[in-house]
Amino acid sequence: MAGGLLGLTLAPIMVAIKYMTGWAIIPQPAWVATAIDALRNAFPSATPPELWTIFGTAYTVALLLMFVAVIGFRRELMGSGSRLQSAGFWLLVAGLVLVVPGDAIHTWTWHQNGLTTPTPGTNPVANTAYAAHMMGMNFVMLGSLLIGVAAIQCRSLTPWLAWALALVFPSAVLASLTLLPTTPSGALWWFSTLMLVHGFVSASQEKKAVAG
Repeated sequence: MAGGLLGLTLAPIMVAIKYMTGWAIIPQPAWVATAIDALRNAFPSATPPELWTIFGTAYTVALLLMFVAVIGFRRELMGSGSRLQSAGFWLLVAGLVLVVPGDAIHTWTWHQNGLTTPTPGTNPVANTAYAAHMMGMNFVMLGSLLIGVAAIQCRSLTPWLAWALALVFPSAVLASLTLLPTTPSGALWWFSTLMLVHGFVSASQEKKAVAG
């Protein structure tokens, strides 16, 4: 729940900072200019690389918390005997295993050697980490889709959760091309929402079970 909330909060901030660094190829959404002004007013002495490192590190924490949540929901997400759902779960886990360190290392290394904007090819470590986290994103989206589709067919998950997982892939593509064009914060906005809601529902159910 904490990871999902942190991911949702940081997603628009990371998108705005990415445009501040110059590493953005999608036309800038209308809301970004206002967000950039707010960041500059709140942190007048911070450079874009410094903001990227600080908030990027916080986003890595969010990813790590969501990874822990996925492991915690292992039995539920794997389903009851569905090979497709089980395969989707392990793809999701593998994706997060790549995304978490890939995002962290890229955040901490792309601005080395005096760079003020990300420059492809100047830092092999940063480039490799970025490639790893992009591959991980593909695994996360595909794994979520497989879990959702299998759960819808087998009715092994609550309908809202099954459909929410199935929508992670299309929502990631849509967000990356429109309002939140950066990864993984933009692509995982719906996944973060899912983690927040599912964590809240699970906590509420446990509280009722204890009270009962």
